[in-house]
Amino acid sequence: MKLVLVGFMGSGKSTVGPLISQEFSLPFLDLDDLIVEKTGLSIPQIFDRLGETGFRELERETLIDLLRSDREFVLSTGGGAPAYRDNMDIINRYATSIFLYAGFSTLYGRICGDSNRPLASLGRERLKELYRMRLPFYRKAHLTVNTEGKDPYEITREVVSLLTGGRGKANR
Repeated sequence: MKLVLVGFMGSGKSTVGPLISQEFSLPFLDLDDLIVEKTGLSIPQIFDRLGETGFRELERETLIDLLRSDREFVLSTGGGAPAYRDNMDIINRYATSIFLYAGFSTLYGRICGDSNRPLASLGRERLKELYRMRLPFYRKAHLTVNTEGKDPYEITREVVSLLTGGRGKANR
């Protein structure tokens, strides 16, 4: 089983992912961590050296290699990965995708001032625009879980229920 979590920065992918991975006895992987391991550079350093486009190409290459492998996992993607080129279509071809949804105000409250998120410094209006641009890509996910007002354990239970035939909202 390959599960890929998508959603905007601050949606909870890196928090909920390890909990989901425990439920299914699968390794948890974070795409940003894999890129850092591969390059030996932090995400801000990669942005500084390669720019956003260079980072996105590196991210895409790492994502495709992982998805085409025989490995099973729960993967947390960066917020921009699904919106770059045809990444979301590739994710959906090789894995089950789950969109962790939260409204912009909630997300902004979680990410503003986070120096490990290079794009978080763009300012509220630019981030809101970025959020709106990425939503259509996230909505292509196989499943959507609304995370508003829920703790990570509630979100995990909902994801597990959806994946094991319980009730919930499927996009397809």
